[in-house]
Amino acid sequence: MPAAGPSGNPFRNRRMCDAAHDGMLITLRCNGCRRTLHFWAADLVKVVGEHHQVHLAPWPCSRCQTADFIDVSWTVPGAAMLTGLTVRRPVRKIERWLWRNEKA
Repeated sequence: MPAAGPSGNPFRNRRMCDAAHDGMLITLRCNGCRRTLHFWAADLVKVVGEHHQVHLAPWPCSRCQTADFIDVSWTVPGAAMLTGLTVRRPVRKIERWLWRNEKA
């Protein structure tokens, strides 16, 4: 039997806060440039919010600049899976000023 995909009803899909509560590891793989990144769901809740659906890519690929080829998967990792695995963690949020030129 094939695995069920995401529902058309967003209230039936797994949310990021649910994945964080279960201690899940979110894996983003860009099939355009073959880049794979791993994130803790608890960290992604801080960045994208708790109501973001897990099966949707939180942002486009930084190399390809598109979200069309991103495949999102999630697992509860075991100790053997975490050995040697690089996980991206947020450090701090940076706010900056945006400037524009105006005629005087």
